[in-house]
Amino acid sequence: MEFAVINPIIEAGGQIAAIIICLFALILIILALALNIGFFYAFTWVRQKTELIKVLRPHVESINKTTMLVKQGSEPDESQNAIVRTVAKVPAGVDKVDQKVTQATGKVAQGAIEVRARIEQGKAIVKTFFKPPRKQNLEERINKEGLQFTSPGYRTLMKEKAPVSTAESPSGEGYEQTITAKQLKDVPSR
Repeated sequence: MEFAVINPIIEAGGQIAAIIICLFALILIILALALNIGFFYAFTWVRQKTELIKVLRPHVESINKTTMLVKQGSEPDESQNAIVRTVAKVPAGVDKVDQKVTQATGKVAQGAIEVRARIEQGKAIVKTFFKPPRKQNLEERINKEGLQFTSPGYRTLMKEKAPVSTAESPSGEGYEQTITAKQLKDVPSR
């Protein structure tokens, strides 16, 4: 059986599609290869850095131990590295400076408090000696300071506990209630 000739447009379209698929496959392979090479170099770099950290770890531990010894008061060994001895002395020096700063700050604060107290004391003395005394009678003090006579609580108490009297006023304008101290003396408190 002979194959029938296929439409030349479909045949050309199939060839173009095959070429495009091959190009995409080639691009995909190149990108995957580039990505793998990039990861290879990145992981190699990370491995080198972790090896560097492993090399530094004993030095850091030595500095930490020496620092703790210096904080406790002993001097670092002369057999150790000069950098380790120098770095170990830094925290002890910082602690000494911090203590001195704290002491100086305390002295300055105490001095400022003392000065302020003396100024206020002087003001009070000057007011006492040079300001003329004011005489106030009791009514002015009651009106000015209140002394609880005008408070709502006092007025409510007086209304609740005061005995009611129905004495007619001499002026004839209505009833007046008069309360004496003797009448309030026997009233129980709350």
